[in-house]
Amino acid sequence: MGIMNIVHGNHHMHWVIGLLIGFVSFLLSSFLFSLFIEAGVLVTFLTGVVGSGLLFVLLGYREHLIRNVGLSTIGMVGAILLGFAVGEMTASLVPSVGESFANAMFLVTVTTVFGTVLGVIVFGKKTFGFFFGISLLTALALTVLIEVTNIMQGQFWQGVDLNYVLIVTTIGMVAGLALGLFEDVKHVH
Repeated sequence: MGIMNIVHGNHHMHWVIGLLIGFVSFLLSSFLFSLFIEAGVLVTFLTGVVGSGLLFVLLGYREHLIRNVGLSTIGMVGAILLGFAVGEMTASLVPSVGESFANAMFLVTVTTVFGTVLGVIVFGKKTFGFFFGISLLTALALTVLIEVTNIMQGQFWQGVDLNYVLIVTTIGMVAGLALGLFEDVKHVH
């Protein structure tokens, strides 16, 4: 039984499989590239290409793969840049909320935008509302978990920025969960 059968079988656990595949795809790509390249636009671009490629292939979305990986990579870089803008704007307009809240706004923005972009790439613009809502709710839940556990501390291991790895892995998990949940909803109707 291949991944394709697991992902597209007649069950209602696609969201779990999507979450796990998003986790593994983006954890591996972000960690491996971060071992050799300092965090920045280049490592984000490469992580987006490999992470999105793995996510699409392992979830069985192989049609238009090159185009979809290109669009999702642009979406990832754009989401991170937009996240920085929202986080910095929050910090400068409302300094009393503190750095933690600005970081939370960054992470919610990045994960919501990226999950929405991937959903629209794979299933079309009519699914925007579904992917925006699911990505936002999942982003909020994971951001609260990250903030409560205080694991977003700018820690490094062997030169790898673990904060970057956490951010990218989180957006991969949100995107994978949203894609899988859409598959579950499709099979119900």
